[in-house]
Amino acid sequence: MALFFSERLECFHCHGGFNFTADVDHEGTIFSEPSFHNTGLYNYDHLGSYPRPNRGLYEFTGRPEDMGRFRAPTLRNIEVTAPYMHDGSVADLDEVIDHYAAGGRTVTDGEWAGDGSQNPFKSEFIVGFELSEQERADLIEFLHSLTDREFLEDPDFADPNEDR
Repeated sequence: MALFFSERLECFHCHGGFNFTADVDHEGTIFSEPSFHNTGLYNYDHLGSYPRPNRGLYEFTGRPEDMGRFRAPTLRNIEVTAPYMHDGSVADLDEVIDHYAAGGRTVTDGEWAGDGSQNPFKSEFIVGFELSEQERADLIEFLHSLTDREFLEDPDFADPNEDR
């Protein structure tokens, strides 16, 4: 938890609040300002581009600086919601940590090859960091602790279309 909420990793800036996301309105909210962030997931043309058809907020504004900007999702139940990122291109939490530790993802081959850490529209909070093996294990364990097994297994919240 200390790592997650540290300035060293910067996670809490985008995944803060009681739902571990910045985009929560509730009673007592003084003003609402949705947060959208580019995490350096892509940069295939060295100009900050993301693959079509889902290029983030840019799809709605047409403003180049909105390329690759997405809302930070909640981290509640994150252990059971793989694959990750807006397009499901990151398989597991280890890969998620690799992405943020590198300050963006490098795609080495194929149509979307590029260095996301050099994306000109990347959030200032995605700076990269180093973790020891123990710190990585602790961070993953903290993320797992955000999973509410009781809620997930409660039949009152089950899919009403599934046989019980």
